[in-house]
Order: sequence, then structure tokens, then C-alpha cells
Amino acid sequence: MKLKLNFTTHVLLQLMALNFNIRPALRKYLRGTDGWIDFGVGFKTETGGVEQAIYFKQGRVTVHRSIPGTVDVTLRFINEKTLREMLRITPNEMLTLILQNKIIVEGNFCYLQVFNFFVSLLLGRKHQRMLDKVSWRDKKARKEEYTQDTSAKPPEKPGVRKKERLRALTRDPGVLYLDDPYLSDYSLDDFPRLQKFLTIHFNTSPELCAERPALLTDWFRSNGFEVDNQGASWNTDLRQARAFHHLMANKKPLIREDDLLAGTSTTKEIGVILYPDSQGTMIWGELRSLPKRLLNPYAITKETFQKLHHDVFPYWARRNFREWVRARYDYPLAQKIDERFVAYFIWKSVGISHTVPDFRRVLTRGIKGMLLDIEAAINTRPASSKNGIQSLQAMAISLEGVLHYARNLAQEAARLADSEANEIRKKELSRMAEICAQVPANPSTSLDEALHVIWIIWVALHMENTNTGLSLGRLDQILQPYFEADMARLHSPAARREYLDKTLEMVGCFFMRGTDHLPLVPDIGNFLFGGSSSDQAITLGGVDAKGQDAVNDMTYIFLKVTDMLAIRDPNVNARYHPHRNSDTYLKRLCEVNYVTAATPSMHNDEAVYAALRQHDYPPEDIWDWSATGCVEPTLSGKHMGHTGSILFNLVAPLEMAFHNGYHPLMKWHLGPQTGNIENGDFHSFEDFFGAYASQLEFLIDQATHLNNLYADVHARERPTPLLSSLMQGPLETGCDVTRGGALYNTSGTANIGLADVTDSLLVMKKLVFDEQKVSLTEFKNALLENFKHHPTLLSLVKTKVAKFGSGDQDALNMTLRIMKLIRSCYHKHRNYRGGRYTTGFWSMSQHVAYGSLSGALPSGRLTGKAFTPGLTPHPEASDTFLDNIRDVAQLHPTDMDNNIAFNVKIVPGAGDTQQHIIDTLFAYVKTYFELGGMQMQFNVLNSETLKDAMVNPEHYKNLLVRISGYNAYFVTLNKEMQIELIERAEYNL
Repeated sequence: MKLKLNFTTHVLLQLMALNFNIRPALRKYLRGTDGWIDFGVGFKTETGGVEQAIYFKQGRVTVHRSIPGTVDVTLRFINEKTLREMLRITPNEMLTLILQNKIIVEGNFCYLQVFNFFVSLLLGRKHQRMLDKVSWRDKKARKEEYTQDTSAKPPEKPGVRKKERLRALTRDPGVLYLDDPYLSDYSLDDFPRLQKFLTIHFNTSPELCAERPALLTDWFRSNGFEVDNQGASWNTDLRQARAFHHLMANKKPLIREDDLLAGTSTTKEIGVILYPDSQGTMIWGELRSLPKRLLNPYAITKETFQKLHHDVFPYWARRNFREWVRARYDYPLAQKIDERFVAYFIWKSVGISHTVPDFRRVLTRGIKGMLLDIEAAINTRPASSKNGIQSLQAMAISLEGVLHYARNLAQEAARLADSEANEIRKKELSRMAEICAQVPANPSTSLDEALHVIWIIWVALHMENTNTGLSLGRLDQILQPYFEADMARLHSPAARREYLDKTLEMVGCFFMRGTDHLPLVPDIGNFLFGGSSSDQAITLGGVDAKGQDAVNDMTYIFLKVTDMLAIRDPNVNARYHPHRNSDTYLKRLCEVNYVTAATPSMHNDEAVYAALRQHDYPPEDIWDWSATGCVEPTLSGKHMGHTGSILFNLVAPLEMAFHNGYHPLMKWHLGPQTGNIENGDFHSFEDFFGAYASQLEFLIDQATHLNNLYADVHARERPTPLLSSLMQGPLETGCDVTRGGALYNTSGTANIGLADVTDSLLVMKKLVFDEQKVSLTEFKNALLENFKHHPTLLSLVKTKVAKFGSGDQDALNMTLRIMKLIRSCYHKHRNYRGGRYTTGFWSMSQHVAYGSLSGALPSGRLTGKAFTPGLTPHPEASDTFLDNIRDVAQLHPTDMDNNIAFNVKIVPGAGDTQQHIIDTLFAYVKTYFELGGMQMQFNVLNSETLKDAMVNPEHYKNLLVRISGYNAYFVTLNKEMQIELIERAEYNL
């Protein structure tokens, strides 16, 4: 059988080679702009039955019966069955086999994707039919999942919550001009422009945009990458700055029809930005299937298709973060673990975006003033500080690129105004031209100027850095002075009302501008980060740098826009201080959360302050913190925290502890040998906990090591001079933020599966060691069999052992112990920039992905089921939401200095009034925060609505849900994530 499969594989590869060698329609795809696309792919089974290789070299394709050492990537199949399975599925589905560790990829993922692309070409129309079949199967499975549920309550109709509005009974001290801070007289119906943009948002397919990669690739090809076009070594700061300047100077200056803000992230209505110098080539294998893929399809034009395949991707196949680490550090163990997708994911393989720039500097100084500051810094540096001078010069070149783009926008706005017949629109365009000619070159003097500056800078930053998690910070605090100055110039109530109308519309346009781009998500990413947008966090409210109430007019204006639009991005985070902020403000947060069903996320200023104080930051900087990406705290404009650097699976070391360092899914003995269960090596719970601690420490050591290696190649190969110019520190140090130039430097981690590990260790302690109701060997066998033949044990696990979130003190103590262990494992490390690692407990959607890649747990969670999101207790922990609140509120802030995601699903009753619902939410949040809880986020909807949306997605395009730190549209999620949301614990009001 093995010989037959090896022969079949050889024949199939030979047929592929023959087709590409003799068919001009296929052969043309073997050549790129820089010449032939040369690479080799090996195939072998772990059992040794199959070994083949295929080479694409100098326009010829050959097949080998063994794998030479020169192949670029090898696919290892765990058995012959998996190889046969791959031969029957689409290239997209093959990525699922990789995620499940049935195929192990060793080497350059880019060339695997090229091979997948070539396979899709060979399959032709059959590939499309296969994709259609996969889509049909998935839709059928979703419809069958809950159609038999006859006991369900009727789902809630979308949009009904927007009909009622509460009015504020009091005004916060910082609210100067809003008679009703809740702005209850306004609705989306008052803003046809925003309604139009929302319709476009929900009905336009995102499209791949080749503008950024094409402009950069052309510049690097002409000017050199490793060396310049004269053969001399580059200073990479200057190289990146000049490439960026070229990009901004040649970027198309577009102004969206009817928009009030100039500039776009891409040339598309909704564009997917490509970063081939990070992870962009991961989409190579899907170029022909993007519009047809099951989840989050992208449109792609023929021109973009050709440009990416022939011109862009071949240039970057070996010039990206993964390959720089692989080549420079000889494919380290830490990287091999990362590429198995089970134990951890290192975000620096994608980018470093998770931070908040200093918008205040560019608003108050203008770029011209910033350039003068840089010139002065250069003149005061000693001549021997060549690298520092060059870093500062790079910052200046980058800022000049932004100015060039702003001038182009001004010219385009003036051109459009000249040809505009509608007088109202003509006036808007003329004002836009005037603004872009004035700012960001000069300091901003009005709110519309300030919003333009932030947007233009935002576009520029996303041209430099990957659009994942870069965050906007405390916009209400930044913009309030401009709002006040504008209002002070108006004296009649009518003029002020008109200005307020325009302000709401301008902020609404700003929100919708934030939806004009999406991060590139390869199909495998739909399972790792399903439904996530760019996660552009805005932070509202809380206290100011002196610790005093900071809620103001703009806080409520942003909340009103959030309420009206109810979109997934920007990701709105609201700060609340239990002893400084008002009940009026907190009730408004709860009302917006109810109306939108999922946003904003709410944070306790006191708890976040306690978490950050251990780092010895000045109090005034801590009080000015902003949420980043999902929920992570960053000191605004001063802090290079890369808060999402590591997404870590806490269950992986638990499985390795059961198997003496061996991971069953990866089929790999990678960890230390910490004890053999069958040999009776564990005599006490402390022995077993020690084994878990050792495996955890080993994996965290590997994860932080790889994060530091990626940081090294970022600093060497892709510094960020524009971002550096917009952070405090680099101007004084002459050092790019990738090398530690920012005032503060940390790396943030997200640790996933805390409740699952806690509940599992509680079970082990009580049933195995304390009460000895089952032996460790029996328990291990039950886990391997997914409790199939162990119903009594499963019943004991579920009924006799308290869980975290139940109010049980032993469960809380176990949680605290594990959190302290995790923190200690990270805190012993320093990142590449010399800062600490911080510890968070939120999960994006990794709790679903990691759950699908994990076996049964002692907690009773079955194989493949999702973990609990963030640090949310298990749904079976308690029937009483207050038990959850008490336990989570007692966790120590110092052990979670990268914040948490406490996800709660609240179900209003059919007869509950809006006032009752909001009052109850308010009581929950206030109680939780007064007890010391750090963060809380609600999904205010019932499971019946989610089930109906799963079966009838066409009726729920705008159904917003909170995953774990970010918002998503429910219908864009994979089936497993939808089920996890449906099965989350829900509590009636």
C-alpha cells in the first residue's frame, strides 16, 4: 500500500510537471518580473512510505524520488491517510490540515503558498467547484446545528433597541456645552450621509489593494534592499524612510464621494492592505480562490492578481520576518514550535503595531515644527553619533512624505471643488482643500482640522506598519480643547446647534473612515483570528493626568456616534473611575452597550493604575493610559508596548505534563521530562503542579526567545521612522522605537485558557490526590478516550468539584496561584528593547482555535471544544452571575498588567423596559468595579438570536458581538466561534 501511494504521488507530481512544462497558459506563471520563480517542495510521510520532491527551476519543473537538502519547504504527513486526504481537497482546506498538525511544514511558507497557487491553476474550474461544495457543506452544517431546537424563545429583531433613548438627568463637570449629554434627540435618521456609508460598509465586498506593495516593491527594486543601487550597505532607517517617502508622494490622493475627511487607506472602497514584507505572501496560494473562499472572501481584480503573483510576491518570498529569523538564526526550535500553531503565536511575524502614537505633538507643533525640533536635535548631537543622526534624518524624511501626501490631497480637493455643481458639496470640498493646505504642516486650530490631522497621520502610519492593533488613544481628551475653542467662537443657540450637528457627522465620518481598510487574513487566519478587523482602539472617559474626572463633551459625542453606527471598528474602550466619574456617565456606557449589544468595553481606572504602578511609571503617565488593540493598557504616546506580542496557550503545558513533555497533537517530545504517570512518578498534587510549572516555563522561555528574535529582525530590517517621530523618546535618544527609543518599553502577552487550567488542576487535586477517588493513570486514560467509557468520572468532575467563578475560596486560591506562576515566568525575561513582559488574560478568538487543537481536559471539557474566552469562568461554574463577579474582582491587578477580558452574556427579558435593563447593567458594573474588578464587557443578547443568525445570516449582517477583546459581526465568524458564543454562560437580568 505504501509503495502504491508513493508511486501515485510520483505520478501526480509528474503530471503537474508535464502540464507546466508544455502548456504555455500555465508556463507563463513560472516567471516573475525578476526572472524565473525558483523553488523546491518536498513531500514525505512520517512512516517513511512516501518521499518525493518537485522543483521549479529556470522555467522547468522536475520531480525527484527523494528530497534533496536544497528544497525550500518540506511537507511532513503524519501518515499515508493524511496524504490521501490532501489529494482530495482544495489547497485552502490543506491549511486546515496544517493547523491540525496532520501536515507539518518545515521551511518557507511562501513557497508552500506558491505551490498551492500552482495546484489551483492546474485544477482550473474544478477548483471553483470544489470551493462551492465546501461552502455548501458549511452552510448546511450551520443550518442543521440548531434547527431541531423547538424550545427556543423567538429571536430579537435587529434594530428594535434604537427606538428608545434615555435622557441624562445631570451633567458631568467637564461637559460644558451639551444640555443633554446623552444627545437623546439625535438618531441615525438625522445623518443621511452616515446612513449611506453604513449601507456601503455592510454591502461592499472588501477588495485586495496592490497600491502599497507595488509602490514599495518598485522603489526597492530600483534602489536596492540589502545594499543600495551602488552596492553600498544601507542604513536601514534611511532606506525605510526614503521608501516610505516615495510611497506617500505617489499614493493616490483620493477623497471618498460625500465624505468630510480627505484621504483613504487604499484605492478601494473597502481595501485589504498588503504587507508582503511581513505576512502578505501568505495569501499567495489563495489568489484564485479569494472571492470564493468560505469565510471573509475578498474581491481581486485581474490586474491585482497579475501584479502580486508576477511582480510583488516573488520579490518578498525571502524578505519577510519569518525568513529573516529562519536564515539568521538557523531555524531555531522556538520558531518550529510557533509554526505548529498549537502552543503560542508570536505577533511580530505580522507586525509591531500595538501601540498609541502621540497625536498631541503633531496637533500642537505641526509637522513643520516637528521638523525644526528634529533639526535642532541633529545639530546638538556629536558627530560621532552617526547612527543617531541618521535615525533622526529618517524621521524627518518620513514626515516630509506625510506633508507631500497632504499637499496632494489639498490639490485633489481643490480640483474636485472646481468641478462640483452642488454648492453645499463645493463648500465642503473647498474647506477640505483649505484644511489640507494648512495641516498637518502647521498646528491645528479647529476640530475639523484636528480630525483631518489624525486621519492623515493614521493613513500614513498604516502605510508604514501593519494595520493590526495600532490604536488611536484618548481622542475625547485630545479633541476637547478644539471643540471648546470652536464653541466659544459661536454665540447663538442656533449656531451652536448647527456646529454640534456637524461635529457628530464629522466624528461619524471619522469612524466610517476607520472601516475603509481591513487586515489581510489568510484562510488559516480565519480560524485563528476569525472576524477581527484592524482593532483600532479608541479610549474614552476616566480621569486625567492629575487623577481628576476627565469625562467631557467629546466623550459623549463619541459615545453617541458609537451608539448610532454600532460598527465593529473602531474598538471603543471606556475608562471609569469608581470614585471620580459619575453615575450619569456609567449609565450612558451601559445604554450604549445595550443598544449596540456589544460595545464599549469598560475598564476600572483604579485597577489598571494598580496593575501599572509596579513598573514605576510616573502617576501622571499612568492616569493617561489608553487601551490598545483589544483591551491592553499603553501609556499614550510614550510607550512602545507591543501589547499583543505573544498569544499563549496555557493548556498546552498541561497536556505536556500529562505526557512527560510530549504533546499529543503535535506528536512531539519537545518539553522537559517532568514525570511518567505510568511509572507512578507523581506522589502528590505538588509534584503534578511542579510538572505543569516546568512545562509552562519551558514554553514561555521559547515564546519570549522567539519574540526577541523577531524584534531583532524588526530593528535590523524594518525600523519605523514615522512611528518613532510620533513617540516620546526617539527625538531625545536618536533611536528608533524598534530599538528601544521610546520612553517606556514592554512586551504584552495574552494567556489563554486560564479557567480551563484552573478547573482542571482543581479536579486533579481533589479527585486524584486529596480524595483518591480515581488514579492518575485512570484519569489519563479517560482523557485519551475523551471520557467515552468513563461516564461516572465525568459526572464526578462536573458535580463534585467547584470551579473558578463559583464563589469557592479554594477555586479562587488556585486561580491566584496559577496567575502568579504565569507572571513570574514572564517577569524573569527582558525583551529585545530592555523592557519587561506584561501578563494579560484575553484571547482574541484564540480560545476557539486553541480549543480545537487540544484534547479532553480534567475539567470535563471534551476534545476540540473551545476554551472559555479571556479569563471568563466556565458556563457551569455558577448559576449566579454575582459569583462570577466576586471571583474575578478578587484577582490581583499586579498579575494581569496587560489587562483581562471578562466576557458576560446578559439576556434581557421580553417584558423588561430599557430603563430596567440599563439600571441592572449599571448595578452589575458598578458593583464589580467597587469590588476591584479590572475590565468587563457584555454581549447583551440571547442565544436564540445567535442561533437564528447562524441559520439565516442574510438577516443579520450588522449583528455585533464581543469576542474576547474585540468586536465582530456574528455572520463573519467560523462555525466553531459561533457555537462558542451561543454556548457561553448567559444570565437573565
